Amino acid sequence: MTQTPYPWENPQQDYKVTLAKRRSERRYRSLQLAKTLEILLTKFKKYNVNKFNSEILDWIEELRNNAEYIDDEDFSSAKKFVAKMKRELKKLEK
Repeated sequence: MTQTPYPWENPQQDYKVTLAKRRSERRYRSLQLAKTLEILLTKFKKYNVNKFNSEILDWIEELRNNAEYIDDEDFSSAKKFVAKMKRELKKLEK
C-alpha cells in the first residue's frame, strides 16, 4: 500500500533535507544572537551598567548550548530580549 501525499505536500521534495536546512539556519541565527548579546554586554560594561549582566549571560549560555534544539518559542523570546537590551543601550547612549 503506497502512501498518498497530502495536497500541500510536494512528492519530489525531500522533507528530511528541508528540515535539516531549517535546523541549520536556526542554529546559525541562534549563535548570531549570542554574539550580539556578547557585544551588548561589553557595551553595558563600558557604561558600568551591571543590572543586566546575569540575565544576558544566561541567554548567551542557553543560546550557545542549545543552538541546535531551540524551538520557535524560545527563539522569538530570545529575539525580544535582544531587542529590549538594544533599547536599553540606546537610552544609555543618549
